Amino acid sequence: MTLPTVHPFLMGILRGTDLEALVLPALEDQAWEKIVRDATQQELLPILYRWLKTSNSGRMPPALILDQIKERVWRLTAWNLVLAQELASILRAFEVRRVACVPLRGLALAELLYGDITVRPMGDIDLLVHKKDLPAVAETLNGLGFQELDRRLGFAQAFYYTLEFFKDRHNGVIVEPHWTIAYPPFGDRVNMDMVWKRCVRGQVVGIDTWLLDRADLIVHLCLHLIHHSDKAPLLWFYELDRFLRQEKAALDWSQVLRVARQTGLELLLVQVLGKVMDLFDSPIPDHVVSELRSQLTPHRGRVVGASVESRMVRLLANYSGVHGGEQFALLFTIKGLRPRFRYAFGLLFPSPQFMLLRYGLSTRKPLGLYYIARVVHLSWKGLKWLAGLLVSGGTPRQ
Repeated sequence: MTLPTVHPFLMGILRGTDLEALVLPALEDQAWEKIVRDATQQELLPILYRWLKTSNSGRMPPALILDQIKERVWRLTAWNLVLAQELASILRAFEVRRVACVPLRGLALAELLYGDITVRPMGDIDLLVHKKDLPAVAETLNGLGFQELDRRLGFAQAFYYTLEFFKDRHNGVIVEPHWTIAYPPFGDRVNMDMVWKRCVRGQVVGIDTWLLDRADLIVHLCLHLIHHSDKAPLLWFYELDRFLRQEKAALDWSQVLRVARQTGLELLLVQVLGKVMDLFDSPIPDHVVSELRSQLTPHRGRVVGASVESRMVRLLANYSGVHGGEQFALLFTIKGLRPRFRYAFGLLFPSPQFMLLRYGLSTRKPLGLYYIARVVHLSWKGLKWLAGLLVSGGTPRQ
């Protein structure tokens, strides 16, 4: 996992550097263009805009750049309000159907960390539901105008961790109901019955709902960062640090360690938490770091005989350029030749409807070329993944 880099001024804002210690760009300085570009790419533009409005530094960007920042932030605000309306409707409908639901990240995290749903950029609505409730979830979302989108009929429920629903409103609203807080190929590692027992009641967008326990939220945020690998924006690292600071007094680190041990995913957690500490000097107790890092050194004789599963964990934790590698890792954990073939076929040749939406196509005419390009792209990524798997049995990088 490679950490994103941004302009030092932007990093100083994230670290809470005193105004006197910040090197403020001059009014005409072209550095503002890079700052805005970095903030946009790393999903930090609303945070930058908040700082500019409240810092009283007297050193603002050129008027044209400031107007661009305002326009982009207002668009983000409008989009988040659309998502808030949709989420409120979904939570009310689930309540009527008695479907338990936990809003994941997104609007819930924005309210928790900032007290403002407009500050955090987000692309869709992620929910946690019971897997047994998926039929009711699908029926409810269909009633709200959402249409399920799957690679092939039954593919996601059989092999993945989430369904995907799409509504053609405001350029498309996507809802993803998850049934685990982990990701392939380790989605079934977490005891979800216990996760649900630890959930607490709270409010999101003014609606009573369930919320993840703090320890489970840390695990989920870490695994989500690993899930997106090098494509994870700096915002997500910053938010994990902000959460650790905000909830420092109430965090049950023993529960975090217990979940890490039970799932066997200590390495993934220590890689993320280590990166966050490097960036922001996050308040993680020494004994927690020591216990997690004790898993980094393989036992004697284990390197050569490392299982495929342990190699996959190391590859996901340590190697750059394997974003999306979970889809290849999952192929190794599926039991049976026929299910593996079904999975590979659905991955390479999803339905035309899926292709149209995923690649932003308005007609089926170019689909043949897109299928060919998809097969070539995934085959190349699969080879890179396999090569990484073969060399990933050694000691992880810290």
